[in-house]
Amino acid sequence: MTLDKIKKTLREYMAIPRLSGYEKEMAYRLADDMKKYTDEVHIDRIGNCIATFRGSQSETPALMVFAHMDVIGFIITRIDPDGFIFVDRMGGVPEKVLPGTPVRVGSEDGTYHNGVFGTKAYHIMSAREKEKADPISSLFIDVGASCAQDLYDAGIHVGCPVLYGQAYYELMNDRVSGSYIDAAAGMCNLIQIAEHLKKNPPKTTVHLVGTVWEEFSARGAMIAQRTAHTDMAISILGPGAADTPDQRGKVSNVSMHNGVGVTMFNFHGKGTLNGNIIHKGMFELLKKTAAEKGIPIQRQAARGALSDTAYLALENEGIPCMDLGTPDRYSHSTLEVIDTRDLMQTGELLCGFIDNLTPDFNTDRY
Repeated sequence: MTLDKIKKTLREYMAIPRLSGYEKEMAYRLADDMKKYTDEVHIDRIGNCIATFRGSQSETPALMVFAHMDVIGFIITRIDPDGFIFVDRMGGVPEKVLPGTPVRVGSEDGTYHNGVFGTKAYHIMSAREKEKADPISSLFIDVGASCAQDLYDAGIHVGCPVLYGQAYYELMNDRVSGSYIDAAAGMCNLIQIAEHLKKNPPKTTVHLVGTVWEEFSARGAMIAQRTAHTDMAISILGPGAADTPDQRGKVSNVSMHNGVGVTMFNFHGKGTLNGNIIHKGMFELLKKTAAEKGIPIQRQAARGALSDTAYLALENEGIPCMDLGTPDRYSHSTLEVIDTRDLMQTGELLCGFIDNLTPDFNTDRY
């Protein structure tokens, strides 16, 4: 993929509404895109999109490379008589960015309506109100309705999805800002890999998967593997870039435009008590591939986060797993930022990793 093509795909994927549990439109779009490269594409029972490229050497361990399709957002919990909407979070939403934020409110027929989180005018806020973040339970969404019946007539009810408003901006130095970049970036890499595998048939069987539910339960990939029957897996999920003034030198060494971010260790630790420790054999092959291609890699060890690999790794006799991807700034906010050159390199590194897999690759832990 050229840089222009990857930007175009990224912009289109970012715009598709795909709250966790409501990924249908994205799943069918990804399936249509994958059909340009392989005839073996299907959507499983829970909504994962699985595209398979059969390898020429059956003894080479099969690989699943996946990126989650779903995003964070909100679920409607209450509608008041005057037509204001109250919600609860779906996934890790930061409350302090919400007042005044544009949103898209979904209806039961799948259409979306523009709205905004209400906010008190600055000049009537108390000094304390100016300094604190209000809990989500106290916030409300205004879609312009004059009463609750306006919402019901539009098909908007309790249980409907709400997303951040659509946004895409091109910044300096091939950097992009907008809503829901992180998941869209990983799916762009899946297309990048599919294009490569069409031209360079793999030795190993490769399953490229767009997963559901990552932001909800982190178990979509676990179910996908029960269809794919893979021997090993890579989650395309970039670490946060810690190169801004508030994080530099405090959180990690990861920065934008400095290569692919690789998660050596993650552990949620907030009641979940799960995570992933990178498979040494996979990491050694990744390092070898990165050196061959001249692509730098950046290591991260993170507490307070996990991905689907935490549960996928426990399937069957154990699935060797690795998390890597494009570093991003302002993760889970309304406007994230990535460097599209990092995005390109992530896909190139994954293509090289697949090319370098051989029958003697050891999937055991040691």
